[in-house]
Amino acid sequence: MNQTVAIFGATGAQGAPVVSEALNKGLTVRAVARDAAKVSALHPTAQATSASFDNKDSLIEALDGVDAAFVHLPMPQSPEDPARWMQNFFEAAHQVKLPLLVYTTSASTGDRYPSSPLIDASTQGMQAVLNSGIPAIVLQPSIYLENLHIDPFLPHLKTQGVLDYPPVPETLKVSWTSHHDQARIAVAALTRPDLAGQSFEIATPGAVTGAQLANLLKDYAGQNVRFAPISPAEFGQRVADVLQSPATGFALTDLYSTLSSMAPDALTIDTDAIEALFGVTLTPIEDHLRSWAPVDA
Repeated sequence: MNQTVAIFGATGAQGAPVVSEALNKGLTVRAVARDAAKVSALHPTAQATSASFDNKDSLIEALDGVDAAFVHLPMPQSPEDPARWMQNFFEAAHQVKLPLLVYTTSASTGDRYPSSPLIDASTQGMQAVLNSGIPAIVLQPSIYLENLHIDPFLPHLKTQGVLDYPPVPETLKVSWTSHHDQARIAVAALTRPDLAGQSFEIATPGAVTGAQLANLLKDYAGQNVRFAPISPAEFGQRVADVLQSPATGFALTDLYSTLSSMAPDALTIDTDAIEALFGVTLTPIEDHLRSWAPVDA
C-alpha cells in the first residue's frame, strides 16, 4: 500500500533531504513549509503545502490523512517558541489522529550527557514527544556534519587551513551526523510503527578526532588542514559576535564545555546497530566529505 507522509521543514537543510529520500523510496510526500511556492520549486513531484507551527489550523490541514509525519522544530526566536510550537503540533496531531510521528531532536540529547541548558531543553522536548500520546519515534543525532559549511563556525579553514571547530579536546572522538544519513533513517522510521515509543541515537559511520577530521578535509579545503581548537568560550563569543546574539553564544559555550568534559570515547555512536535495525546503509564520513565540492581558497 502506498503511504502518504508529511515532511515538515521541506525547504530546509534537514527536511529537504528527507523529502528527496522519501520520494526516492516511492512514498507520496506532502512537503510542508511556510512558503508553498518555494516547496514546489525545490520538490516539483511532492505535494507542496504551506503551514506554520504558530498556526494550529494549518498544521491540522497539513497532517490530515497522512500515514506518518517527520518533524523537527525550526530555530526559535524566543525561549517560549519551542513549547508553544510543540503544543500546537500535539493538539493538531491528536485532532487528526496522526498514526506515527518521527521527530528529530536536532541536537545531542539524553540523560547520558552531563546537564547543560541546551541538552536539558532538548531532552525535555524528547520526553514531551514520547509522553504526548502520539505514537512517536525520536531520533537523537550527534553534531551535524554540515555544520562544517557554516563559515562563522570555522572562518580559517578556507583561508589558512586551520580547523578550530569543534571546540573540544584533541583526544575526543566525535560521531558526526550527516543530514543525508539522518534522512535515510527518518524515511525508514516513517514506515516502522512497531518502533513507536522509542528513541535512538543516530550518526554517520566513522567517529573521528579533530586531527583525523582535519586530514579528511584537506581535499575539500584544497590544502593541508591542521586541527587547532579554540576554547568553548572563544567559540561561543565568535558566533555571538557574528550573529549579534549573546544568548546563542552562551548556549554554544555551555554545550561544548559540557561535551568537552566527557570521556574520549563518550561521543561515539554504534551505527552498525542503527543500520541493522532500520535496514539502511549509511555513508562513511570520509565519503560525505569526498563528495563536497572543493572550496575556493
